Amino acid sequence: MRSKLILLDSLLQEIEIFQKKMPPKKRESRSSRRNKQSDDEPLNESLEEENEDMEVENASTEEESEGNTPAEDLTTSVSAPKSPENPPVEDRMETSQPDQANEEPTINDKTEDEPPAKKSKVAEEALKKIEAEKQRKEKEKTDAEEKSKNDRKKEHDKFWKAVKDDPTDFTGWTQLLQFVDGKNELEAGREAFNAFLNRYPYCYGYWKKFADFEKRNGTPERVLEVFDQGTTAIPLSADLWIHYMNHCKTARKDEAAFIRSQYERAMSECGREWRSDKLWDHYVKWEMEGKNYPEVFQLYQRIVRNPTQALSRNFEAFKGFLKEHNPKDLMDTVDFLELRKDVINGMKSESSKDDDAKGNKDNDAAPGEDTETEMKSAEETQSIREKIMFNAKKSYKEAEERVNLRLKYEDGIKRPYFHVKPLERGQLKNWNEYLEFMKKEMEKEGGDITEVEILYERSLIACALYEEFWMNYISWWESRDGNNTEKIRNIYRRACTNHLPTKVDVHAGWAAFEEIQGDFDAASKILENLETSHPELISLLLKRTNLERRRGNDEKVGELYEAAMKAASNKSTASDLAIKYARYLRLHQMNTVKASQVINTAMESDPANPKLYLQQVDLLLNTMPIDVQEVVAVLEKAMKQEMPEKQKFLFSQRKVEFLEDFGSDIAALQTARTKHIEATNAFKETVAKEKSNEPDKTNSVDDGKENKNGNSNGSAASYPPVTNSSSYTAQQTQAYNNYGSRYANYPQNYGQYYGGGGGG
Repeated sequence: MRSKLILLDSLLQEIEIFQKKMPPKKRESRSSRRNKQSDDEPLNESLEEENEDMEVENASTEEESEGNTPAEDLTTSVSAPKSPENPPVEDRMETSQPDQANEEPTINDKTEDEPPAKKSKVAEEALKKIEAEKQRKEKEKTDAEEKSKNDRKKEHDKFWKAVKDDPTDFTGWTQLLQFVDGKNELEAGREAFNAFLNRYPYCYGYWKKFADFEKRNGTPERVLEVFDQGTTAIPLSADLWIHYMNHCKTARKDEAAFIRSQYERAMSECGREWRSDKLWDHYVKWEMEGKNYPEVFQLYQRIVRNPTQALSRNFEAFKGFLKEHNPKDLMDTVDFLELRKDVINGMKSESSKDDDAKGNKDNDAAPGEDTETEMKSAEETQSIREKIMFNAKKSYKEAEERVNLRLKYEDGIKRPYFHVKPLERGQLKNWNEYLEFMKKEMEKEGGDITEVEILYERSLIACALYEEFWMNYISWWESRDGNNTEKIRNIYRRACTNHLPTKVDVHAGWAAFEEIQGDFDAASKILENLETSHPELISLLLKRTNLERRRGNDEKVGELYEAAMKAASNKSTASDLAIKYARYLRLHQMNTVKASQVINTAMESDPANPKLYLQQVDLLLNTMPIDVQEVVAVLEKAMKQEMPEKQKFLFSQRKVEFLEDFGSDIAALQTARTKHIEATNAFKETVAKEKSNEPDKTNSVDDGKENKNGNSNGSAASYPPVTNSSSYTAQQTQAYNNYGSRYANYPQNYGQYYGGGGGG
């Protein structure tokens, strides 16, 4: 603080000295001359007067100086032209040195007269103002940055909310990615790109954008990681591989071996794809730039054997390349010598035939006159070229035949890339027919089954959102020989994790596959994850429950059933689950008591559900000895509930049939028959009212059935039985509807349980 005060005080003194040094007369004469000068005076006269004033001032300065100004400075001061109205600061400071020396005692005396406290207070207030202004500007800058950051965060959260609310909103995803890509915020960008590409990994263009984002904001290692992830997710994308190779050639341009290894990696993954010609061209161009002609020669030999879209163009390029280069410079020495030997032998054979035709003549040339040597060398080179092209043409013709077979289906593919928009039905049909055709063709002798695999992978890019293509691909792998477990698991993982996270059938297939492999934990986890997407599907919960039952985890089965009953969306669903749980307890754990408790608890919540009473009766009938009174009590309780007359009639009928087969009290049977007649009449009245409200419908069919049966108390054949839910099998439903067949399975000597008594 003290140093700042000293500096400020010194500055104030210099200002005062400068103001004091200029004589008042000079200031007055200069200003008066400027005021008197007329506007119509010539410009050169004004300049002359100003120059004269400058000379007078300089002379006066020299006279007043005491000799403490160096001669060199004086010369500079006089000779340099200066503007009288705005003299340079350096001149003013130089000319002020003598005056300052002369007047220093007077100024010091004045300064000493001022109180030190006043000077310190002024300086302190000035510094406070400077500091306050500095803080104000810093605060404004901080507030602006904070406001900008908050605005970006609000916009960022808005884009995220759209895709979280609807993960299938592809437009929302693209807007989010465009936002983070433009802001270049590393963590926010990574989060958005990773989330999007996890759901849509076949969007190769966004892998390229992600890699470029990492180039700008990340590290070189991270850029390579993104490229590795992208080429693993969509290995058949020639465009993505080209983008990766361009990066390799830039980042590691001096490492030819590494670049070549990455090209070979790209060719092994993507080189047999139908539209991979541009990737091959990219590889050839790089080798040509390095003048690696033997490598180019090897590449062309591979290309002409590859059935791709531009096969004929590639073959013509090979011919042009071979014409421009000597085969000796292109081939391995051993291979070249073998080929040359074959060519020379062929040439000798043709030459001997020509000699025989012309007769034996002395064709030896004189020494120094062997003019045919060069001609023979050129002829030999041309023969080697022709031999190479002959072999290459055989490979080309074979590949061309395969191209012609596939051309019809390839022309039918209008959208080979991924998009969330649905494909036309004709496109889906073309893919299916293409796959079936290739499977049949490649199963023939000499076929390459790898071509089918490549085609399946291509179809999944265009048809990634169609579950049947994934299931067909898995079925094809399951039908192949060998252990394909890991391959099938990988296909399931890609389908369920990335492309079809909410599809039920493919998840159920994956869970079954893992269970077959003995991995019950993985199977259970798959179904559990699917339940979060479809909490309303009871079938999923039952699949998981039965999985735990098959692995012998009875405790977990009970937990799942009880949790499901509590979380059920309605009483009917909870009742269906209670029935299944009770059946599991009775048949698998032989725990009839707990099964009965489960049904009784469900009855309290859903007392008018007829299926619960039927299940309770079923439990009692399978408990030995049979408690007749308890069964009758359950049936009577059901008839007292607020349920349709049709259901009451059926329960009444079951009661009569049960007492006839198992009852020991004839009076109770007669009473049941009497009440059943009343229930039958009430039901008939209800049916008649319903029919009267529907005059357009004829009743001849129903009336005919009733007259044919002739049963005044009704029968199971006359009226439709209680409708069971999908939780029951057809066999169980039939058992509920026809109690006579159920009771026929009981021992014939059941009378011993009732003391030999019989009903009716």
